Amino acid sequence: MSADVDAVDPDHRPAILTGGLSLVALLFGVVSSALYSPLVLAGGAAALAVVGAGLWTGSRRAVTIGTAVALAGLLAGGVRGVPAVPMLASVTATVLAWDAGHHAIGIGNQLGREAATARAELPHVGATVGVGLVAAVGSYAVFVAGPSGQPVAAVIAMLFGAVLLLAALQR
Repeated sequence: MSADVDAVDPDHRPAILTGGLSLVALLFGVVSSALYSPLVLAGGAAALAVVGAGLWTGSRRAVTIGTAVALAGLLAGGVRGVPAVPMLASVTATVLAWDAGHHAIGIGNQLGREAATARAELPHVGATVGVGLVAAVGSYAVFVAGPSGQPVAAVIAMLFGAVLLLAALQR
């Protein structure tokens, strides 16, 4: 190559597809339980802003903090009586938002925003949805089969355990 040819540096912002899926999942997670608790709505609104900023700037830390804020709002709502099924849907969608947000940032860093990456992004998100559904259904089965009068917070605690396991496996 000659020295006169300018190298084009790719745009390393987060991938649009999984970034968008991350925000949609988080929005679904907030809406699923927000009707039952203003705490979920407050945490979810703040989380959407922080995760959106994280996806705009490519900050994994902001995506993690934003989804943690959403999970804290969900935990507070669960303690205050959000039913189990909406809570499971919300927590699962929030974990999906966290994973998809991190994946969007990774794809953007490695390949650039303009690369055709749907064939790498969609299977990853699909696998996360599958794992989330198995964890949610399993948690609900334990909740139903367990002693009656079990608080919804117990279901949330099981899902938080699944989240911590996923986080440990990604390291």
